Order: sequence, then C-alpha cells, then structure tokens
Amino acid sequence: MSNTGSVPLKSWQVSWTWSGSQKVTSMWNASHTQSGATVTAVNAAHNGSVPVAGSASLGLGGAPGAGVCRA
Repeated sequence: MSNTGSVPLKSWQVSWTWSGSQKVTSMWNASHTQSGATVTAVNAAHNGSVPVAGSASLGLGGAPGAGVCRA
C-alpha cells in the first residue's frame, strides 16, 4: 500500500477478490475479514500511519498458497 496522495494517512484498508477458492489462514501487519472470495485487510496498530510517498506492507498465509502484498 503506497501513499501517493498529498497528505499523510492515519489508517488504510485494502480489498481483493480471489479468482478461486483461496482462503486466508493467517495475516501479519494487518487484520482481515473474508466473506466468500472477498478479503478486506485493515492496518495493524503499528502501521496505520503512512507518510506522503511512504508505504505499508502486509503478508498472509493462505490455502492453497501464500504471499506478501506490497502495493
């Protein structure tokens, strides 16, 4: 998650929809909810503030597979 805006962020949220039957089994640097194939992740307490031109990242374990999100 990159802040390309002109003001610092106080919090962030990212959502995506899997193309298959993937499930998030664990996540770090964010909290998540999953409803069907749609996942929503929100910042953790320690990385909600993102300065202008700064970024935050999250990682996840899933079934099947895993990954790291750096948007």
